[in-house]
Formats: sequence, C-alpha cells, structure tokens
Amino acid sequence: MLGGSITAGHNVKDVKGGANSAYPKFFVEYLNERYPCNTAPEGHQYKTTTAGNSMQHVTSFSLIDGLDQIDLILVEFNVNDHFTAGNNEVSHALEDKGFFAGSLEYRSLWYNEALMRKLLRIRRPDYPAIVTFNADYIGRIWAPPPWYDPQQARQSLFRSNQEPLKLWISSMYEIPVFSASIWHLPLASKLGTYLQFPNKTSENPYGTNNWHADACCHPRRNGHLILNLVLVYNLIEEEKRMKFDKSINNAARIEDDFTIDKHKPILRDPIYLSPEEDDLYGKGESNGVSIDFTDPNGEDAWKQHVVANEGWTWYADNKDKDKFGLIADDVAGGQHISIKVTGERHGIIEITYVVSYENFGICRTWLDNSNNNSNTDACLKQIKDIGYADGQLSAVWKEKASVSKTDLLVEKLKSNESKMLHICLTPFIAANRQGKGNKFKLLGIRMY
Repeated sequence: MLGGSITAGHNVKDVKGGANSAYPKFFVEYLNERYPCNTAPEGHQYKTTTAGNSMQHVTSFSLIDGLDQIDLILVEFNVNDHFTAGNNEVSHALEDKGFFAGSLEYRSLWYNEALMRKLLRIRRPDYPAIVTFNADYIGRIWAPPPWYDPQQARQSLFRSNQEPLKLWISSMYEIPVFSASIWHLPLASKLGTYLQFPNKTSENPYGTNNWHADACCHPRRNGHLILNLVLVYNLIEEEKRMKFDKSINNAARIEDDFTIDKHKPILRDPIYLSPEEDDLYGKGESNGVSIDFTDPNGEDAWKQHVVANEGWTWYADNKDKDKFGLIADDVAGGQHISIKVTGERHGIIEITYVVSYENFGICRTWLDNSNNNSNTDACLKQIKDIGYADGQLSAVWKEKASVSKTDLLVEKLKSNESKMLHICLTPFIAANRQGKGNKFKLLGIRMY
C-alpha cells in the first residue's frame, strides 16, 4: 500500500493505536475472511512505506521491499501528490518541458507516470495487480473563511484535488481506479458550501468535518471504515464481472493488458517522460548508489561514507519513532557534515530531505576535495530569501504539511570521480519563517 498519512492512519485513535483503525488493517481482515490462504497460515499481509507521494517513490524505489511477494499494489496519492515539493520545475527532467512545466499539476503527473511505469515493469517472479485508490480529498479548500479564501479557491485548478489528473494517467495505462472521494465530494457540498464545516456536526451528516478529523484530509475512524467498504465493493464487482459476465470473452480482448504478455510485454509510449527519461527512471536504471539515512537498521552502511560530522544526529523525530534521518537543529547554525560521493554513469547527485511549514531551516551545500568545512564563514551567514539558488537546500515550506523533497546538484561528477559533499545548516532568521526553530532533516543521497 503506497500512500500518505491517510494510509498510515494519521489522526485515527483507538486503544490499540492509530494504525489499527486505518483502512489497510480493515481491508486485510476482509481478505483473510473472504479469501483465506491455504498455503500461508499467517494469512494475507500488507506492507506500507515511509515515503508519501509519487516523487518520493520514484526517487527511493527501493523502499518498496519484498517485491517478489507482492500480489496487489494500492497507490493512494490523491492528496499527497498535491504536496510534491519543488522549485517550480520537474527536478529530474532531462529536457525542457515547456511553459506548463512550472505548475504543480505537471510535476505531479510526471512523477506519477514515472512511478506507474516502474510498477508496471515489476516481474519478480510475476506481475502484481495495480489499483489507483483515491481515498480522500483536501477538504479545507472547499470551505469558507476562516478555512480558506474563496477568491483563491476559485482560482485553483480542481481546488487542489488530484483525482481528475490521476484519472487521466490511470486510464491511459488501463489501471483500475477505486474512488471514495468521487462520490463523497458531491455529498459533502450537497447542502451548500457553508455547511461543509458547520458549527454543529448534526446540521450536515455529510459535511467535511464529519468526514475529516481536521481541516485537511484525514478521515475519522468511520471514514476509514467507508474507505474499506469502497475497496471491498469494487473488488466484489470486479470478481462478479470476471465470473458471471456472459460477454467476458469479448471484454477480455478489449481490456487485454499487453504489459503482461508472456512472449513480448508491451508498455505504451510514455506521455510526459522523454525516451531518455524513461530509460533512466522508468526502467529502474536510476538506482545508482544510495546513502540511505531512513533505514532503522542501516547506520553501519551510511557511516562509512561520512568523513566529518559536527552537530548532526541520526534519530527518528516522529511520534512513532520510525521515520529516521540525519538531523541538525540549532538556531545558531553552523552544523556541518562531509560525505564522500563518487560519480556514476550520469554524474548526477541527488539530495533528499524533509520540507515543512514550521521550525525548519536552510542549508548550504557544495563539493570540493577537503574533508573539513572550507566555508565556515558562509555557513554562519543568514540566508534571508527562501529561494532555490545553486547550493541552497531550503526546508522552509508554506504548505501545512511535512513531506520529502529531492534536489539535484548543478555540479556533476565524472564517472568514478570522488569528491566531498558538504552540507551545513545556516543560522535562523525570522523573515519568512513559521516558528522559532531551525531544523534540517537529511533523508538520503544518491548518485547515478
């Protein structure tokens, strides 16, 4: 189950913990009851990842472990792909994408297509079924003040709902779509916009605040039961069609999945990716060499790359203590780390880190041949403007969410050329910041 905070059970509480009231557990319980496993005493099992959107899974595809055992993949990014952080471009594009490339919508579609192509190429040992699951929508943008500015809402494409965009990608690749939001959204607004968030929940049983646990998009426990109901209903409908539809033979030929042809699997030409980009990202040739700070058991693997460390600590900073990273946190700044990197085939160096709306800061980064900090003065200089200048990693973000972001260094390394990658936290400055903290969480580095 590739999804965001909804799949993780954010804001769902019970005595056993939030994940026990989230739809993945309900769905697997149904599968074990309806389709018991004779060969596996433990029954159906499910896995999730620590990534949260299409971009993260494209850049960290190794997070999807156990591919040789996966039969069904649910891709739940209707909300989280709206929070694909970037500097107004597709960071990994190898060509000029034109006028629309600066939009969030284009960036979201590009990474989503890259992910779908990677999933469709899984053949270890057999192909999995893939379903796009639109579990929810961003509710606050449909609500009146103080939740949202109505003028800004009128100017928003689909009011920040990714579903119309992703229906396009899913239909082009003939991937089934199971949707809860496509029927719940009209119900929520049926009695008028001002009853989306009524003062009394009894005024509108379909209101967004009855469905959500907060102003964003996180369903309550009953909402997760409905998400499971949507999955089960669609699964049963698919099964009924396969078993009882008299015209299934004709339908099977029309809906033939050419990507699973035993003799010569065929995958349609990419829509947004160039042939070179598809070779690099879609075909899994971009794994390269990874230095992963997110693996709870991976400390020994990444420590060998670190040649100097002043003030960076490796730990999990979330409530469940499972989201690890290499973290610097000090309003005075100056924390420095030096990591040995070696160029791969394309010479690209990719840095992945967390961006958030509160208490996060800005780092400088550069390459040289020195183990120690050769830019001490620059590391202690405040950066006033939150921008995307070369060598600047900005974890400050306006969206009220915390997601990962990937930046590529402008400077490239020749194949087998080694240098030191330096990263240092700059001092806190109040301008353009939320909160009084100054934190930076490094998730990983990749060379390919």
